[in-house]
Amino acid sequence: MSEIKLNTGVLPATNEPLRIAVRRMRWFKQAFQRFVEVTARDLGCTFEIDDVKLAAAFMRWLNAVEIQRPADKSERKAFFEFAAALVLRELTADLPLKATGPATLADSNSAAAFWPEGYCCTLFCLSVHAAAMEQEFHDQTALDPAIDDLRHWWSFKENTMQDTSFSSGFLQMLLGHQPNWMMPDVFRARIKSDLGAPPQN
Repeated sequence: MSEIKLNTGVLPATNEPLRIAVRRMRWFKQAFQRFVEVTARDLGCTFEIDDVKLAAAFMRWLNAVEIQRPADKSERKAFFEFAAALVLRELTADLPLKATGPATLADSNSAAAFWPEGYCCTLFCLSVHAAAMEQEFHDQTALDPAIDDLRHWWSFKENTMQDTSFSSGFLQMLLGHQPNWMMPDVFRARIKSDLGAPPQN
């Protein structure tokens, strides 16, 4: 089991269901800022947030969600998860986060030390996802052991620099799925891939 813990407790309180709150720029920005502050403290580093880039990423994500939202209600749960992958795609497309120094409290061989910005954005997406899945479906989010393998993070960073869609596949992998790496940011491609996968024993 991974020692990495998702930090859902830092997310702002809301009277609305999380699925609605996260689609509001004010809540999303506050949630990201709080998460970054806590992560910076835990890692022993300082982050700078570019609010313009963050707002642009948020708007691109909203648009992507509207375009890909399935009409079939039976796919609602799967799309909840996929929406988190789209958030990571937009955050890594033009990182709104910059570490101004090394992560002094992180293990030198950890993902947090290797790429603190990517690590923070990934854990933010996973934490929001976990909170939403618990609220909507009473599901507990389990992370794949791949999250502890620095080789996956090297691949994540390198491939995302060339093709931002890779981020979507990476997050799906961390949630225990086999992404369609040809089109990891296309929901219909993921569904077809899942349906075509051999049964798990």
